[in-house]
Formats: sequence, structure tokens, C-alpha cells
Amino acid sequence: MKRTFSSSFWFKMVLYIFFVLLFTGLIILSIGYVFLRLDHVSAPGHFSISPFIALFFISLIIGTFISIIIGRQMIDPIRQLSDAAKSVAKGNFDIKLNESYHGEAQDMIVNFNKMIQELQGIETFRNDFIVNVSHEFKTPLAAIEGYATLLQDESLSKEERAAYTGIIIERVRQLSSLAGNILKISKLENQEILVQKSYFELDEQIRQALLPFENLWTAKNIDLDLSLPPVSYYGNEDLLFQVWSNLFSNAIKFTPEGGLITTALEPKQHNVMISITDTGIGMTPEVINHIFDKFYQGDTTRNAEGNGLGLALVKRIIDLCNGEITIQSTPGKGTAFMIALPVRE
Repeated sequence: MKRTFSSSFWFKMVLYIFFVLLFTGLIILSIGYVFLRLDHVSAPGHFSISPFIALFFISLIIGTFISIIIGRQMIDPIRQLSDAAKSVAKGNFDIKLNESYHGEAQDMIVNFNKMIQELQGIETFRNDFIVNVSHEFKTPLAAIEGYATLLQDESLSKEERAAYTGIIIERVRQLSSLAGNILKISKLENQEILVQKSYFELDEQIRQALLPFENLWTAKNIDLDLSLPPVSYYGNEDLLFQVWSNLFSNAIKFTPEGGLITTALEPKQHNVMISITDTGIGMTPEVINHIFDKFYQGDTTRNAEGNGLGLALVKRIIDLCNGEITIQSTPGKGTAFMIALPVRE
């Protein structure tokens, strides 16, 4: 039968205590014997060392028995940790150890359970990420394959060929956007400090981020209300430009024809407040709770227009800027994104 780590450790500990007791008792007996021989121990009548020897062996037996009981209790949390660690090494993260111990043993078990909980979250995220990426790539690839197959039909009209080609081009752009966003967010998640900071005009940057969407808001007859006083800001210009672009893209996408998008910039003593408000479809509390999750899309009926990474990218950039982003939204009335960026002291 294979000896486990805990039983081996427990046996060695008991054996160690036994030898310590034995060695200590022998020293005491030796000293007593020497004192007896030198007549340093005075007692009336005949003096015998036999009671000391008997007392020594009784103490040795009792001490060893107590060490066995206490040692088993001390080894129990270590045994649990050893068995749990073996299961974790095999990929099993569905483990929770009993925390009804005291002192350092309890701290050790509690910290181990916290570690397992974090590993469960990482494993879940990894699996979800792989599934989502596979799905996001599979859908446009299937569309490209299908329409490319249709293009091989020589009986297609010129208009049909143009339509199918346009769909293929759109799906290729979608794949390119998806791959680019995955690379961006992967890079930012492994980055803790922003580099390449400089002073730039924040109000002008917000205007420039809005301009590429002119044909979209014009086609939907959306009104714009801009309140952008001059503000010079110190930060990463390229990353913040992506923030405004993603927020404007969402605002225009979900605002119906004839709606309104309001953008306001307000400098304060310690931060700069930026708000982008639309009169679109709004969001429920459940959607708001998950809106910054990767690949999450609250409006599943329009998932072909995005890949669910834009707002996750926005959140990560704001976090790297030591800023804060909050949402206020009412279904059917619109959504407001409020961003607070710290001002350099």
C-alpha cells in the first residue's frame, strides 16, 4: 500500500517526538544516577533508582500517546491540502476545504479556498473566451464561404454578384475588426501603466472622433448637441480616441431616426467630466451589469454589427487612466455614459 505524504509526515513527527522524549529522559536518569553515586542525593534508608526508571517509561508512553493524538490533529489540514492540491493539479477546481480549524491552519485553508475560487473564475473566463472567439470567427467565415460559393454560379446577374461581393467584404471587415480588438484588449489587460503620454486638446479630440460617423448620423437625421469648452489634457491620446469612437459608434447605432446625442465636457478641480447621452433604446439593469463583459451584447438581434468587445475595451482604457466610467439608462428613453478622468497634479 502506497504511503501518502500526510501519513509519512505524521509518522516521522511522532517518531521524532518519541526520540526527543527518550533522549531527554535518558539525560535526566543519567544526571540522577551520577548525583546518587556521588552522594549528592541524601535520603533516609535505602535509596533505589528503580522508581525513577518506572516513572521515566510511564512518562515516555504517555508523552508518545499524546503526541500521536495531537499530531494527527495537526496533520489533518495538511493532509486535506495535499489531497486538494493533487486534484487541482489534475484540473479539478470544484473543491472547497473545511475551514473549521483554528489559528494558522484556518488561515492556510481559507487562503487555499480563495485561490481555488480565483482559479475557477480564470478557468471559466478562459473557456468562455475560447467559445466566444470561436463563435465570432465561425459566423462571418460561414457567411463568406456561403456567398463565395454562390458567386461560382455563372447565371448570377451583375446586381446579385455585387450584392454578394459586398456582403463578403463586410464580413471580412468584421473579422478584421474582431481580430484587431482581441489584440488590443489582450495587450491592455497585460499592461498596468500607460506610456506615451502627452498634452493634447481633449475637446478637439472628441470632435475629431465624431467626424468619421457623419454619414451615419446624417442618414438617421440625428441631432447633435455639443458642449465642448477648451480643455488641455495630459494622457495617452491614441487610447482615449478609441474610447470616444466606441461610445459614439454605440450611441449612433442605438439611437432611432430623429433622435438626439448630447456630448458635454466639464473641467473640474481634480478631474475632467465627459458625458455622452443618447435618446436610444436604453438598457435594463441586467444589461448594465454585464455591458463591460467581453463579447456581451445586450441587443442580440443586432449582433452582426458588433463583436461585444468595444465597451470592454473602453472600460479597460478608462481603468488604465485611473478614471471612472458610470452608466445611467432607462429602457426606451436612452443611455448616458459618464466618464471622469483625473487631472495631472
